[in-house]
Amino acid sequence: MIAVAALTALSLLVPQQLDQIVRDHTPGVEFTADGRDQARGNAPHNGQVRIGSITKSFVAVSAMQLVGEKKIELDGPVNKYVPQIQDERITVRQVLQHTSGLSDYVLAIGVNKIEQTRNRFFAPHDLLDVALAQERVGEPGEKHVYSNTNYVVAGLMIQKVTGRPIGEAVQKVVDQAGLRDTYWPGQGEQKIRGRHAKVSVKADLLDPNSPVVDATEYDTSAAWASGAMVSTPHDVAKFFKALLDGRLVKKAQLDEMRKAVQVDERSAYGLGIESTKLSCGKVSWGHAGTIHGWASFGAATDNGKSAAITITALPGTFGDDPGKKFEQLLGVMDTALCKK
Repeated sequence: MIAVAALTALSLLVPQQLDQIVRDHTPGVEFTADGRDQARGNAPHNGQVRIGSITKSFVAVSAMQLVGEKKIELDGPVNKYVPQIQDERITVRQVLQHTSGLSDYVLAIGVNKIEQTRNRFFAPHDLLDVALAQERVGEPGEKHVYSNTNYVVAGLMIQKVTGRPIGEAVQKVVDQAGLRDTYWPGQGEQKIRGRHAKVSVKADLLDPNSPVVDATEYDTSAAWASGAMVSTPHDVAKFFKALLDGRLVKKAQLDEMRKAVQVDERSAYGLGIESTKLSCGKVSWGHAGTIHGWASFGAATDNGKSAAITITALPGTFGDDPGKKFEQLLGVMDTALCKK
């Protein structure tokens, strides 16, 4: 009976939810649960997408592998690896958990206006310089404040320790997870290599009256280790399942990743992964990701369930309510992971 109920949820309720997302002014949606792919609108089945901040989970895994190899000290000062961070109180853990107090750089470089960053290459140290020129958002360890700067620091740390580009370190994780369609873009790369949807975004994310423009081609160096990767919903779900199954980091490091600080009533943030309370009483571990043209969620549970979803326009692009749209996406994830 349980198997029948699960099949009903995935074959009946989820398709209805996906159809509703498209009806509510979203061009397309891609979804996968337990290896089964679905798509609506302009999205291909399991097409490649820019996963935005889900990149942080891959980078965190790479960092924790180096912690397990005793090449990085988790609770040691991060300026041991990134000297630009002069405050010795800021630890590697705080960087991975967004409790460092470092300010975000994204608005300062104009990421909200796609044409200011679409064709521009940003060096990682330049992103960090912009962030460090701003007032801090808190003292080290004081509170959780989500900041892309933290993962620029993490990427620089990994490069310092390995002596190789961050893309190579992350590729190791990709290979270990058995992912087939996931990659770190090359320098200056603006196109997506595989089958993908055309995606859209407001010309200025801070101006709801700005026109909608094509965001399919974009140089993600402005995001770098905080959000540059390309993947598929299938691969994202597979990655989080591999992580929770203990195939990417040792148990001691996975336990550290799951030590989380509360974000709101439903979620808490660990080291590059976020827990979400599900309606059935379970907890999922994963990450969200937004970048010009795409919004995604991916997660897995301890009992082996996994899912991921991506839409082909940021919520609010076509007059839809952003809050409602994010809740719709989370609703699909909840259905898949709970098997209601």
